[in-house]
Amino acid sequence: MSNLDPPQNCCAATAKLNEPVERLTSCMRQLHRLVSDQIMGRLQSEMQDEDVGFTQMTALYKLRAFAPISVTALAEHLGVSLPATSQLVQELVGRGLTERRENPLDRREKLLALSDKGQQFLSVKEKTMISAYSEVFGRVRPETLARAETAINALLDEVYQFSPRSAQQPPAPPEEQL
Repeated sequence: MSNLDPPQNCCAATAKLNEPVERLTSCMRQLHRLVSDQIMGRLQSEMQDEDVGFTQMTALYKLRAFAPISVTALAEHLGVSLPATSQLVQELVGRGLTERRENPLDRREKLLALSDKGQQFLSVKEKTMISAYSEVFGRVRPETLARAETAINALLDEVYQFSPRSAQQPPAPPEEQL
């Protein structure tokens, strides 16, 4: 099977895998392949129009997950140098996507968080990603979607029980945003 062939059914493709984690991971990989080309194509176009690079986008998601956070901690999360992170933060602050505040416990340290504009920016990007899933899932029978929803909600409930702060369950968005 080449990369151009349609993926096999999860169960058929993963029958040789023994562990439930391996089987589910394999299924998720196949699902990701179905939507990732659409997601990345759409995001690339939007990010080029807005002159946002991949590291900047990653930084915005890290800020949303861990804010308030220091520049040093953000650099560690991004895996880039402190000077590079400082420059990246300066650009994001200059564009109004992030805010820099004084740490009330250490006035020499600055803490970073997304601004309202940064929150809105990520919201738009997520809508772009969700639209790719909606397009793919729109061809699936309602009863299959209902079973998948039930299973995924059960999975998420357990994952959130054991997740670090960055993966805590977000509040459910209003229906009109989906």
